[in-house]
Formats: sequence, C-alpha cells, structure tokens
Amino acid sequence: MSKYVIGIDYGTDSARAILVDALSGEILSGKTAAYPRWGKGLYSDAGESRFRQHPLDYLEVLETVLKGVICDCPSKEDILAISIDTTASTPCFCDETLTPLSLKEEFKEDPDAMFIIWKDHTGMEESREINALCHEKGYPYVCHCGNVYSAENYWSKVLHVVRTNEKVAAGAFAAIECCDWLTSVLTGCRDMTSLRPGHCCLGTKWMWAEEWGGFPPKSFFEELDPRLCRIALPEDNFGCDKAAGSLCTEWASRLGLSENILVGVGNIDSYSGAVGGGVRYGTMILNLGTSSCYMSVMPKEIYGTKVLDGVFAQVDGAILPDQIGFEAGLSAFGDAYAWVKKLISWPLQKVKEKDPSLAEAIESDMIASLTEAASLLPEREDAPLATDYLNGRRCPFGDNSLTGTIQGLRLSTTAPELFRAFVEATCFATRAIVDHLTKGGVEINRLVAVGGVAQKSPFVMQMLSDALDRPVEVSSAKDSCALGAAIHAAVIAGLYPSVEAAEDALCPPTSSRYEPHASEILKKRYGKYLEMANLSL
Repeated sequence: MSKYVIGIDYGTDSARAILVDALSGEILSGKTAAYPRWGKGLYSDAGESRFRQHPLDYLEVLETVLKGVICDCPSKEDILAISIDTTASTPCFCDETLTPLSLKEEFKEDPDAMFIIWKDHTGMEESREINALCHEKGYPYVCHCGNVYSAENYWSKVLHVVRTNEKVAAGAFAAIECCDWLTSVLTGCRDMTSLRPGHCCLGTKWMWAEEWGGFPPKSFFEELDPRLCRIALPEDNFGCDKAAGSLCTEWASRLGLSENILVGVGNIDSYSGAVGGGVRYGTMILNLGTSSCYMSVMPKEIYGTKVLDGVFAQVDGAILPDQIGFEAGLSAFGDAYAWVKKLISWPLQKVKEKDPSLAEAIESDMIASLTEAASLLPEREDAPLATDYLNGRRCPFGDNSLTGTIQGLRLSTTAPELFRAFVEATCFATRAIVDHLTKGGVEINRLVAVGGVAQKSPFVMQMLSDALDRPVEVSSAKDSCALGAAIHAAVIAGLYPSVEAAEDALCPPTSSRYEPHASEILKKRYGKYLEMANLSL
C-alpha cells in the first residue's frame, strides 16, 4: 500500500508543497502560491536593505498549497507526516503565545513586528558590534559562522529592532524563527516551553553550541546590550529527523486530515534542498536561487574538531545527523541577474502607463533575450569584469558592507556584455568558495546543482562548470527543498531508519551534466576577479 508525505518549502517569493509517495518516490502533486503582500512590494525598502514579510502571507499560502496537494491525494488516510522548511534567519517578534506581533491590531502595519527575512541587512552595524565584542574579548560565539557574524543572522536583526523600535521591544516576549513558528501553527503549540525548535537554525544563526552549554551566557548579552536579556529563549532544540508534534485539531479540521499526522521539526530551505539533492560526504549541493547556498558534509572522525574561518556556517548535525555541515554561498545569485534586468528595463515603467501588455511582454522575455545574446559573445580578456556583491559578500570571509563593482566599461559596452559580466561574477564567486573549502580540508569530489537557475539556464550552468573547471550535474528534482522536507517527513513517519536511507530511496537521479571548457582567458579573468574582490586563496 502507498504511504504519503508532504514537504513544504517557503522561499523568498512563494511557497510550494509537494505530495510524495514515500515508498516509490513518485511526486503526485505540487502546488505553488506567491505571497500577496510581498508581491506588491509592501513593508520593504531595498534602499534601506529592509525586507519584511507579513505573517498573513505565510498563513494564507500555507492553506492554499496544502489544500491543493491534499485534493490530489488518492487516500488522505494514508498521509503520515508533513515537514516544512523556510528561509533563514527569518525571525519575528512574538508574544507569550508565540503569536507574531503584527497579527495584533496595534502592530499590524509595523514592519518591525513582521518577519525580518534572510536578506534584510538593517542590522549591519549590530553585526559589526557582535563581531568586535567577540574578537576583542576572545569569545568563541561566532566561530561556527566562519568567525564573522552576519547581518543576515538572528541576533543582528533582533538587536537592531530592540534598539530602534521601543514599542515592538516592549511588546515582545521572544523572537521566533519562521520555520519554528509555522511548525507551531500546525501543531497548535502556543508556548515556548512546548516549542520544539530546529537545531539547524539555532546552531547556524543563533550562536547555540554544545561546547559552551547552549546559548552564550547572560553576561555576554548584558555586555552587548542588556535589552537582549528580555528576549525569551528555548531550552532545547531538535534535528529535522524528529517530530515537533501532531497536526492540531484546528488545522486537521481545516484540511480534512487526521490529527495523527506527524509534523516535523522546522528546517532552513537551503539545508532541506541539500537533502533533496542527495548531499553526501564528498558531494556538494549547489542550491541556486535568488541567493545561492553551497552545502557540504564531513564525518567528524575525518574532519576532526578544527573550525574553518570564512564559511557561513559549520555546525554538527545541521545538514545530516552525526556529520559536520558546512554552508557557504552568495547573498545575491539570481537576484544579481534580476538587478541587470531591472536596470535596463527602467524605461518600460513609462511604457506600462500607456500599454501595460506590451511592456509586460517585453519584460518577461528580457532575461531569455539577454541570455541568448550573452551566450554568443566571444571570450575577451578585456571584456567588462564585475564583482557580485550587490547584497554584500556572504563568503568567503563575509562582509555585508561590500558592494558590487564593474570595470572595463566603454561607450561600446552592451547590455548583454553587462549581463554576462554578472553571470561570470557569480560563477567566479562560486569558484572562490569551492577553492576556500577545499583548501580548508572539506572534501568535494562531486557537484550537484539544484534550484530554478540550475534547471532553466544552460548558459549559467556551462559558465559555472567552466569557471569551476569541474563537471557540474543538475538534479532532476524540480523542487529540491520541498523534496528534502518530504524526505524528513518520511523519516519521522518511521518509513526509513535514517535521512541517508530516505535520500537513497526518494532522491531522483541527475538529469544533465555540464563538462568544463576552461580557457586561459577565463583563468586570467578569474585571477583578476580575485584581485578586485581582494581575496587571497
């Protein structure tokens, strides 16, 4: 008999759910829904690096995508488990019942009371303070994030809001991570003592580590800012191969499902995508989306206890249980390409006023046209050369204050040349990360790409293989993050003894493989890129 599980992935722009036959691996249904308020540009300001999402966006799409896949299930009685992943760190201030403050009347239009999504950099100054305190006093609390605590991480964001919004700070009991809140919604958890937060977020974004007894001591937060001591923290955390609870009465009734369905501990989307891509010792997963996340694992008995500077995270059990998980990546990957499109399509804003359908038709085809034209350009050593730090540098050696640059512009420079330069920059940045991790002892023998860019852009993938001077395979999984969540759901349902066993059964094979055609010109341009980026690898 078939047994079914559901995996839900909350990305930057939309959420998607898949219904999986957990025994055969067949994906029976997939549904996607965009966040309505986010789509209208509400509550965010790119000029201030402020990116916020309203919890109602999350709740509305949760019901939409779940009902969508459940309708396609041959037997709802055989759905055993649901697991969720989300972007991170994406915290939100909440009250004692774990209700986001923006769901209360007095905070409903306050962006600081909403979810502060992963790419929000309003806490840049706070991240500098955290790093300075740890480095000056010799505190180890940032060693598991490459010894550079990012503005994208939990405490930078929390500290910024606590300092700048007294009303939110006064009304807050805690700040809950998005994946943990959505899990609490489905299980009906309404208090911190019953919450089962994910080890992935706490270990990689919240400074939690067994070696110093959990969170840093109260004295550290008092030294940083005493107001942080008012933020309630969970007492424990759990791996994504564990259940957070069962489907609560409210949601079971709303969805027409049994209350016996298990709900998994929440996860980070890129970590879930690594599992959906079949991450293993020696296999790095390249998760290519709006940003990019590169995930590797190493057995503890091989890598030992050393800590690698310059990565975004290095945490035991964050990706696979009992292995050290390494996270690296770019703060802007697809976002960099979208920026070029937005830049050159600015005149279309005037066209839209007169002929919206014409403007939309041109704009929708723009990336495809740029890609086609860029792919036909001859390789030139003197072509425009860019750095990709349009949203800062995540790694190696993170620095959120860095900005993108471009050199070699001429009056003859074309839009396709500009687009190619930023594609090349993201590929060179990926090479820098792979070189850095390899030099640091992380074994990388195989590269598997997942995500929309990997499946939709042969031009980017060939450039990536060329820049890396390595073969790059592409997973055939359409929604690798949601698949990773489904794999965790299958494990907590007891259908497989381990995440690795579930990966073997449920991860599809790769669908294509790009072979490198590295040239001397490309190698010279990579050297120039490293000089522009001030990287010595």
